Amino acid sequence: MKLDFKTYLARIILIIVCFCIVCLCYMRMNQSYDELARYPYVNDENRDIILQNLDNDDINYMINQQIEPDQFMDFIELDGFEMHNTLLYSAAKKTQNEDNQVIVNFVNRYRSHFSLKTLPNLLTYYSYHDLITFYETEWVLNENLSLESDLSNPFVILSDSKTIYKFKPEVVSYKNIQIKQEVVDDLQAMCDDYKKVMGQELSLYKGYVDYETLVNFYTAFKEQYPDQVDSFISCAGQNELQLGYSIVIEGMSEWLEAYLNNENEDISVEFANKETLEWLQDNAYRYGFVIRYPQEKESQTGKEYNPYLLRYVGRKNAKKMYKSNLCMEEMEFSNSL
Repeated sequence: MKLDFKTYLARIILIIVCFCIVCLCYMRMNQSYDELARYPYVNDENRDIILQNLDNDDINYMINQQIEPDQFMDFIELDGFEMHNTLLYSAAKKTQNEDNQVIVNFVNRYRSHFSLKTLPNLLTYYSYHDLITFYETEWVLNENLSLESDLSNPFVILSDSKTIYKFKPEVVSYKNIQIKQEVVDDLQAMCDDYKKVMGQELSLYKGYVDYETLVNFYTAFKEQYPDQVDSFISCAGQNELQLGYSIVIEGMSEWLEAYLNNENEDISVEFANKETLEWLQDNAYRYGFVIRYPQEKESQTGKEYNPYLLRYVGRKNAKKMYKSNLCMEEMEFSNSL
């Protein structure tokens, strides 16, 4: 059926009117749209602050991740605040309290070095200052170097690519050394039995050694023996004496200097306290200790044989390592000592 001109014109006008009404409705709806309507944690106290400091992308991220106000309200008005880093700010604050601006700056700058999973561990064992210093100095010099983040593990193995930087464990005094509390009972038993059998005290030279002391110790040997020292001594941060689970027997320095000076090709005659070392070789495992760098394991440990340095791994682990001739790098440890 053919439409007359008036009918056709009326329909065109109707379409135009309907289109205008739709547009007007859309504009009114858009004006009254509540960006936070999908956010269940909004209230009169935080609404204005959120809207003033977050753009649409931030709000959508906040809603999609269901980030609660108590995770970001302390940081939202600070310089450099980024909603995508909010969970990191919150985790850092809960783990190690610090000025909020310091936390924001720290997370924003060093975000690539940690995740939401590893950051709490790092801040459990390292201060903000030490982490910043590490990232700005040590890591700049060696980008393959990473911080050990789980120092609750008593079987941490340090290497050229793994460091604990300036970490300081909780240690106690035992005789003339410092050591982790969980080592004391077995060390005492070993010293007591050694004295009964050998008729003398077991001479302990070192236990826990701090970062600064190891810097000086390593530097002194490095200057004197630049091509050899790394085969025997690890630098500060990568030296397991910092962990508090190791002991050094008296005589190591004299033997090490004699060996590095190449005074005798047969290094066995250079050992000080040779009878002590032989007893420890046969018995230390009974008390949870192993020779950290044993003979014929140089390719696994990266260090030359050193009978003076013992590491505590617990009696069960030490017995297995002794019976199976395993070094720490070859051992599958249980979760505890």
